[in-house]
Amino acid sequence: MPAISTTPAPPTAWPVEGLEDVPCCPVCGSDRCVPAYAGLSDEVFRCAPGEWTLQRCHDCGSAYLDPRPTLSTISLAYSSYYTHAKTSGMEVKGNSWLRRRRIAQRNAFLNKHHGYDLKPALPGLLPLSMNRQRRFDRYAGYLHFPGAGARFLDVGCGNGSFLLQMQSLGWEVWGVEPDPKSVEQAQAARLNVRAGYLPEASFPETHFDAIMLSHVIEHLHDPVATLQCCWKLLKPGGAIVIYTPNYDASGRVLFGRHWRGLETPRHLVLFTERSLRQTMERCGFAVSRVPRPALNARPMFRMSCLLRLQYQSANPPKRLPRLLRWKCDWLAFKADRAAQANPQSVEELILLGTKINRS
Repeated sequence: MPAISTTPAPPTAWPVEGLEDVPCCPVCGSDRCVPAYAGLSDEVFRCAPGEWTLQRCHDCGSAYLDPRPTLSTISLAYSSYYTHAKTSGMEVKGNSWLRRRRIAQRNAFLNKHHGYDLKPALPGLLPLSMNRQRRFDRYAGYLHFPGAGARFLDVGCGNGSFLLQMQSLGWEVWGVEPDPKSVEQAQAARLNVRAGYLPEASFPETHFDAIMLSHVIEHLHDPVATLQCCWKLLKPGGAIVIYTPNYDASGRVLFGRHWRGLETPRHLVLFTERSLRQTMERCGFAVSRVPRPALNARPMFRMSCLLRLQYQSANPPKRLPRLLRWKCDWLAFKADRAAQANPQSVEELILLGTKINRS
């Protein structure tokens, strides 16, 4: 995850003409909501002016900003953002024996579990720790490889780093990204990335074998319309994988308004597992959790604790003191253990959908 800025937040308010009211939940359409947090500000990148109120939908449990930035002014919140960096995603091969062995080990795992035919690969799959299996799963986006010529679309691809990674695995890759600076970096890396939002990208229907939204859906003004568009763009049986912060996460309960996943005002909508699953199903997907889901409470807890410390301090530190780091790590360890028994409390939702015909 990107680092947290210690630059003081802009003191000015968001332009009044750049705000819009949200009369009903963007996820389920209910007009019944309760205030969750008021007076939120951009604690993470400290580039977006204004204070914000997060509402919680009484019916589906999702949370959303009301009022929120309009589509024409939301770019103010991205004036300083990690996807503006130069595109990099291809690993350095190196010549060390250990490096070559690790790549061969990963290839063997992806060949067995995700349908690839990558070389070099170890002739037999050695026992792997669960953490390493999770890293290998995530390296391929939890997606099964349909074969040569398979097309992959990354919605909100940023500077295209993950597209380079998927391209190295054999996919034909496309991306769409609304941020002009990020698009410039992706196109400089000779990637097929279109500027704008998905519904306006003019891709042909049933064109893709797989689509990814990695920490994107929470940034969208109309997440349901985007999911409906994804359904149209996927081939029958095609896959969609979605990563997003979980509003029911243990970290959100523990850190409240300072939880890293809120990221006001860039995160317009925050899902629970139930609300995301139901939304995907309404859009025509059969939904399941990914195998071996990531347990990543540690970085989220550390960053959330640092945000709270910076909020409370007149001289905000750039990093956590050692004792606080140890405390965060212990709390994160317990949260990850609890999430194994109750996956609905994980910090990050990862759901896999398969396109089915609407009845």
